[in-house]
Amino acid sequence: MIVYLWRHNRVGLVVLAGLIGVRLVWHPSVSAGMTMAQCWLVSIAVVAGASLLAVAARATWLGVAAARSLAALPRAAEPAGLEGAIRRSGVPGVVCLAGANPAAFCAGVLRPRLYLTAGAAEAIPAEELDAILVHEAAHARRRDPLRRLMLRAAADVLFFLPLAGWWFGRQSERAELSADRAAIDRLGAKAVARALARMDGAGPAPATAAAFHGAAEARIAQLLGDDLPIRKPSRAGVIFSLTGLVVVVSLVMCVGQAAWAALTA
Repeated sequence: MIVYLWRHNRVGLVVLAGLIGVRLVWHPSVSAGMTMAQCWLVSIAVVAGASLLAVAARATWLGVAAARSLAALPRAAEPAGLEGAIRRSGVPGVVCLAGANPAAFCAGVLRPRLYLTAGAAEAIPAEELDAILVHEAAHARRRDPLRRLMLRAAADVLFFLPLAGWWFGRQSERAELSADRAAIDRLGAKAVARALARMDGAGPAPATAAAFHGAAEARIAQLLGDDLPIRKPSRAGVIFSLTGLVVVVSLVMCVGQAAWAALTA
C-alpha cells in the first residue's frame, strides 16, 4: 500500500501519514448528547460537503488555467489540406495552431473546440486527417473536456482515495475508445490506425484536454479487434482508499468533538 502511494502520489502519502499521526495522538472525548454513531454520520456529511466544495473550487481553477493556456497558444493560417478536411468531414470550428509536431486535441469547457497543429495539417494524408477531425468532434459532442476537468479535480482533491485517480484514468480511456468508434464507423479502422501511428503526443494540449494520442494500448486492441484490456483497481488502491476515508472522517470527528467541547465548556 505504501509502495503504491509512493509511486502514484508522494505528496498524498506524506499528507495522509501526517493525518494518521494526528489521529493516533489525539483522542477527544465523545460530545455530550451525541452518540458515537451520530458523530460518525455528521462527520461523513461534513467530509462529503467539504469535498464537493473543494472539487468545485479546484475545477474552476483548472478551467481558468486551461483557458489561459489555450489563449496563449500561437495561431496559424489554415493550410489548404485542413480546409479540405473540414469540408469533407463536416467538422466546423477547427483552430489551427503554429507548430511542426503533429498534434490534435479537443479543449474548452463551455464551448469545446478542435485544435490542430499546422504540422499535422500539412504532413498527414487526407483520409487520416479526416479521421482525426471526426475523432475530436466526437469528444466535443460528448463534452469530454468538461468531464475530464471534473474528474481531474476530484482526483486532485480526493488524494486520500486512490480510486478517484484510477477512475479518472479509466474514464479518459473510455472516452478515447468511444471517439475512435465514431471515426471507425465513418472512415474505417485502417484510417484511424494510421492516424494514431502518426501522432507523437508532443503537442501543446492543456492537461484537461482530450488529446488524440491518449490510451494507445486499449485503442490499438480495439482497432485490431482484440479483447480490450481488463481494468480493475488494485487491491492496494482499494485498501488504501478505505483507510484514507476512515482516517479523514475520523479526524473530522475529532475536530468536531473538540470544537463542541470548547463551546459547551
